[in-house]
Amino acid sequence: MTSQVETMAAKIQGYKQDLGNSGVQGRRRLQAIEGMTDHITLRRIEGLGIKEGWRCFEVGCGSGSIARWMSYRVAPHGHVLAVDMNTEFVADAAGPTLEVSQQDIRAMRPPEKTFDLVHSRMVLQHLAEREELVERLVATLKPGGWLLLEEMETFSLFQNETGPFLQVVEIMHAMGRAAGTAVDWARTLPRTFQRLGLQNVNAEGEMLYFSGGTPTADFHRLTGEQHWPYAEKTRLLTREQFDQYSERLRDPNSWFYGPTIFGVWGQRPPA
Repeated sequence: MTSQVETMAAKIQGYKQDLGNSGVQGRRRLQAIEGMTDHITLRRIEGLGIKEGWRCFEVGCGSGSIARWMSYRVAPHGHVLAVDMNTEFVADAAGPTLEVSQQDIRAMRPPEKTFDLVHSRMVLQHLAEREELVERLVATLKPGGWLLLEEMETFSLFQNETGPFLQVVEIMHAMGRAAGTAVDWARTLPRTFQRLGLQNVNAEGEMLYFSGGTPTADFHRLTGEQHWPYAEKTRLLTREQFDQYSERLRDPNSWFYGPTIFGVWGQRPPA
């Protein structure tokens, strides 16, 4: 371990990450995530055959774009249960086919053998109980039901050239790890799905390549702003360095290697 990495590790020891998904800033970040990943998620769910009458479970619904879309696809006789610790941005979408529930998935005991599709995106990797939660979600599947988990891995970000963007990425990556985020967990999920008895297990990773001013750039900029106070306090980053990072992320002529959005899916054996 180099002295620079050792210094960073010492400074961020015990860091507690706050994703801050509330208020105006939180909503902007959630909308950026939707703009960054919805096209990937919708393609994957379509591939699993979602149709009218399905019962779906959306874990960590955020501002609700996927839950809303699923509720349209399963209408009029299907049902979507969408849960999150903060439902302020999706509560108004509740209706005959969409049930919105403010709950912590770690404390929730969802019904077993109930759902045709269970989906979660960029949630479980942040939770220490992630392995137990996967088992619990598998148990909620009907025979023949599908589990689709999507998580963000960061290895592709390190392909960027040395400069303000890569410098801030390295700091945020280290801070995420210190807070308990499993940034390389998704690649272990295919084996976990098989161990839990799922069939037709498959996986893919879609690497994002993006320019400044796009939803992916907004996601990185807003996430950086959430980390900035701690980075400043611990002198990991100067204001000048952070401003250069933000400026490049607003520049449509700047291009970046982005995160890789892993998707892993598997099916509970038919009865």
